[in-house]
Amino acid sequence: MATFSDYNVVIAGASFGGCAAALAAAANPRAKVVLLEPSDWVGGQATSQGCTRWDETAAELTESTGSPKSYRDLRHEIRARYPSGAGGVRSALGQQQEHFNPGFAAVGPPFTTMSNPPFFAGDQRRGHPFAADPKLARDVLKDLLQQAGVTVIYGTTVTAADVHDGAVHGLTVQSPSGTDIYVAAVYVDATDLGDLLPLCFGNNWVIGAEAGTGEANGESVAHPDWIQPFTVPIALEWGDKDGEDLIGKPDNYDDIRKRQGFDRLRAEGEGDIHRVHLHQEEDTLWNYRQFIDPFNFVGNPPERTTINVGSNDYLTRAIPTRPHSPQDDATIVEEARAVSTAYLYYLQNDVPRDDNNGTGYKNIKRDTSAFDTPDGIAPAPYIRESRRLADPLVRIVQSDIDAAAHGGGALNRPPLGLSSIGQRGQNFRDSCGIGQYGVDVHQGWYAASRSQGPPYAPGIEADAATPNIGTRYFNFGTVPFQVPLGALLPKELNNFVAACKNIGATHVTSGAYRVHPVEWAIGEGAGVLAGYCVAQNVAPGAVWGDAGRVMAYQRRLLARGTPIFWWNDVAFENNADAFAAIQLLGAHGVFEGDGQTRNLDPQGPFPQSARDAIDQRLNHQFNWDGVQTRGEAAVRICTELEQNNLPLPLDPRSSNR
Repeated sequence: MATFSDYNVVIAGASFGGCAAALAAAANPRAKVVLLEPSDWVGGQATSQGCTRWDETAAELTESTGSPKSYRDLRHEIRARYPSGAGGVRSALGQQQEHFNPGFAAVGPPFTTMSNPPFFAGDQRRGHPFAADPKLARDVLKDLLQQAGVTVIYGTTVTAADVHDGAVHGLTVQSPSGTDIYVAAVYVDATDLGDLLPLCFGNNWVIGAEAGTGEANGESVAHPDWIQPFTVPIALEWGDKDGEDLIGKPDNYDDIRKRQGFDRLRAEGEGDIHRVHLHQEEDTLWNYRQFIDPFNFVGNPPERTTINVGSNDYLTRAIPTRPHSPQDDATIVEEARAVSTAYLYYLQNDVPRDDNNGTGYKNIKRDTSAFDTPDGIAPAPYIRESRRLADPLVRIVQSDIDAAAHGGGALNRPPLGLSSIGQRGQNFRDSCGIGQYGVDVHQGWYAASRSQGPPYAPGIEADAATPNIGTRYFNFGTVPFQVPLGALLPKELNNFVAACKNIGATHVTSGAYRVHPVEWAIGEGAGVLAGYCVAQNVAPGAVWGDAGRVMAYQRRLLARGTPIFWWNDVAFENNADAFAAIQLLGAHGVFEGDGQTRNLDPQGPFPQSARDAIDQRLNHQFNWDGVQTRGEAAVRICTELEQNNLPLPLDPRSSNR
């Protein structure tokens, strides 16, 4: 058994958040980062888990002010690989798009297509801003990790943790070469299931529906078994001939078809299978996660997609098991893989066709190249719900993000546009990131007949005769929200950081924090914190609650172009200094905008009345000489506060709960 102490940041799990954390930590030259991954993939939900269409809202803002610069850079790098990557050379349509979307050519706001859309795209209103080939995304992430100097060790599983005196002192790691111990200053759990939590906290972690959170959609009695179902997606290709790749009828097909409710979901919830591309206005089962659109490429390659819908959400059993059994988890995942295979057979043979001309699509084929798997099935399950910190420094609850709690209406719900109204969620002055997604908690059962109401309707009971998880479904709109640093940190251990779906959210709020851009923001916040702690020789737990350290940490985030407060019109690329100052003053309650929008207008005037108000509010006489605009004023405020060692105080709400 060898002991490795060469690394000062150990990250368990190369999930999407884990990759973000590793890249952000390694940006600090004093941080030596090792990333431990059980599989041979990196990227989690964006790659091995088959969520090929990235779950984003606020299309315009994702490309400018509503996401970390590192997130946008990743998407740009993936786009840049396409001339010679998956799909082939871009067509004229693919080349004309302002922000290339490999999976959808003409769907979505004009922003996502070209500056002068053709007739068939002129009135498109729906769509998703980005969908990418999973292997290509994985390869880009691997290259970025290598360039950053991150050591990635595949085939490794953390089996034990040395925890005492309020800190983690080492992790025992099993790999094909044997058992080793890794000792570091900062330990980051970026596994999709929160695998370090039982090793570091014993039974002091939560999963499923908690009780006593005070949330409108919370439970009065805890249901740890009410876990969001996971899915093992399957990659498919829309062939031009029938019968080229028909699979045999799987064992237990009839039972799976009934248990999963294939027919009921088709009739009531999952809509059309496939529509004529150019006139498409709504999601279909096929285009929902389509990652190759033939119109984007020369030669019109086949349409390729992954299937991740209600029908192959596995409803019978959930992972992680409790008490935890890796063997049981593996068995359950295999059961879920069988569901996706059965669903392919259903699509090829039994699904009612969109044209009402019989059943089945004999042209659908398995895409074995998407994951290099013989059956086209993703190598890892898509995890919606993880173990979570039981005692975080800050817990994110429904009232922090619910649109109904912040005056939100229809205009405030996704997709957000530049003209939407200006509500924001709870302002956390320890913010380390932002996000926007509706709370979407998938149910763990199905209603057996139409007489029980629309699909997923609240209040409908599960079919008692069918084995199921039991998780209740709900979905509601949110306002643009923040990621508080305290949600990444446990009260119990001062050098442990959560960097994935394991943060201090609840069963309810985790339904909004689990998606691609928010998980990346969580990982980015964790990684920058790890790098800062190494450079300052301070534990993560000692950063939170210290106003000066929190601001110093936030400045490092902002220097990377990572927003911590929602401003629609404050872009890092326009002026990095103004971006950092305006973001910081927003998070600390000094700048709030006009209350009607999330705009600040950095180039707008900063009159004497505003100067007087700031002097009074901050109890400091600022030197306003030469200051003309709001952006200049923000820079001046932050500069003088720093020069005079006058940190803005932390929000008492964040520091006390």
